[in-house]
Amino acid sequence: MGGQRCTYYQSGRCTRTISPEQSEATRCCLLEARRKVGAATLDRLDRLKKLADPGDREVARRHVIQKNLDQITRLNCPRYVPKGGRGPMCQHQHLISCLLLLPECVERCDHFMPRREHHLEEEGAS
Repeated sequence: MGGQRCTYYQSGRCTRTISPEQSEATRCCLLEARRKVGAATLDRLDRLKKLADPGDREVARRHVIQKNLDQITRLNCPRYVPKGGRGPMCQHQHLISCLLLLPECVERCDHFMPRREHHLEEEGAS
């Protein structure tokens, strides 16, 4: 029984992380950069509420949103491959991790945990 039947197996990689440091090292850099731009944009939009003039708020809101779009479109990753050929998702993204940064699954290891559907199939075959 190879690693493909393991809960942690995903596209030839092991998604099990052992420590917070290891988890941090495998994070998708593009996803993290988008998150930071989004948080900064929300902060700027929140501060616009302090402007007294509704017209000024609208002009500033448009400026903030345009700046956000400019920043988002400049973000890149050399490993980025659009999932399904289009859109912002990368085929290497697994939750918040980049599969290419995760260790390769070499076979069944000490951390092997059978996928539930495989475990049930095996019980049914007995």
